[in-house]
This record gives sequence, C-alpha cells and structure tokens, in this order.
Amino acid sequence: MKKIIILGILVIGLGAYLYQQKNGDTIVLDLPPVQEYREFIDNNIDVEQEVEIIEEEPVPPEEEMIEKEETLMANSINLAVPFTSQAPTTNWQQPFQDACEEASVLMVDYYYKNQVMPEPKEVEVILFEMVDWQIDNWGDHHNLTMSELADFITTTFGYQTELIPDLTPAKVIRYLDLGQPIIIPANGHLLDNSNFSGDGPEYHMLVIKGYQDNYFVTNDPGTRKGANFIYTSENLFASIAEWNQKESLATGPQIGLVIIK
Repeated sequence: MKKIIILGILVIGLGAYLYQQKNGDTIVLDLPPVQEYREFIDNNIDVEQEVEIIEEEPVPPEEEMIEKEETLMANSINLAVPFTSQAPTTNWQQPFQDACEEASVLMVDYYYKNQVMPEPKEVEVILFEMVDWQIDNWGDHHNLTMSELADFITTTFGYQTELIPDLTPAKVIRYLDLGQPIIIPANGHLLDNSNFSGDGPEYHMLVIKGYQDNYFVTNDPGTRKGANFIYTSENLFASIAEWNQKESLATGPQIGLVIIK
C-alpha cells in the first residue's frame, strides 16, 4: 500500500513538472510606452505605400535575412491595442468558447478607432452579433480560415485586409513598425500559456501588437489575463498554423492577416 502511495506521489509530481515545462512561467517584460494609431498618422506614415515597397523588395540571401532579423529585434514597439477576452463576462459557453476570431478583430477595430473597449456586457453583445452574422449568412459558426476571416472583416467592418503568407518575425516587425497589428492563427496546444485550461484550444487566434528583444507582445483573447501577454519568438512561430478544413486540424500554413485602415 505504501509503495502505491509513493508511486502515486511520483506520478503526480512528474505530471506537474511536465505541465510546467509545457506552459512555463509567465514572461514579464518592461515594455515600452504604448503608441496609438493616430501617432503614426501624425508622423505622415503612408502605410499602403510602405507595405507596397516591402512586398517589392527582392528576397535577400539567408545569411543577410538572419542578420536583418537580429537587427530588427534589437528595437521595440508596443501598439495601444485595447484588450478583450473572447469571454468578456467570463461566460465560456458557446459561442464564446470559439469567439477568438471575433474578439481579435474587435480589438484591432477599436485600436484603429482610437477608442477604449466597451464594458464587458456590451462587448458580449457585439461578439454575439458578429457570430449571428456568420450563422445568418454562412449557415453556422465555425473555425475560420484566414481567407474567410478577411471576407468577414471586409463585408461587416468595411476595412481592406491583406494576407501575409510565409510569416516570419521580420515580416511581423515591419508591419508593427507601421502601426499595424497582425492577427495570427495558431495551434493552441503549442502555445506556452499557463492560463489556458487543459491543453489549450485546438485552434486559436490572437493579435500581435508589439515586440521587444526576442519576444512578441500579444493580446490573447483566450484568457482574461491575455492583455500584453508575452510569447517568445520561437514558441509563437512554432505554433502559428491556419485551420485545415479537410483534416479539421490546425496544420495549415503560417499566415497572418493585417487590417488596413
């Protein structure tokens, strides 16, 4: 009997250790002051022109790209994207359990409006309306591919969007430096977030809003503690994957979405 108890303690201890290894401790950084979108407008940054130039740049050799990424990561930025959980009133029943896409879009929308996020009850109503639109027009509320999300944003919010294929840290930083947050899809099982319940969401979306050193600053709607949540560059990019509708798994390409104001 004593051996069984000892064995049970060892199993529990091992499980706790592995859980800590998977999720790790929450990363805390001394972040730079937040920057509102109007600051980029005041500085006469032509976002569309800058993005066009970026796309036309020839792809440099791998060694040059690595050196360029290291230089970029030496700087930092923190966009003033307001935060909401996908379950703003802590009601994690459907549709809020799968409302990370809608919450991510809403955060970027309020960032461009230079407005604070409404009270949780009001945000809950807005998320309900976004989900209802999909049910009325698409027949259901399902995991969205990035193309579907882009169509939804253009149709319901009136923004232009841009999909960024083959996402890399350097590409993300270029857009952040223009004042543009990026929505990314992810395999939630791979994200190092100790606030997730269980193994984390099978498919998830969140907003990248800044970077510092080898870390990215996000607003992660999958937890009430998701404001300014820090991921390492390695972990974040290892988790990025679009929803594969055929396999019903987050095994698709690494892609990002920018909403263009």
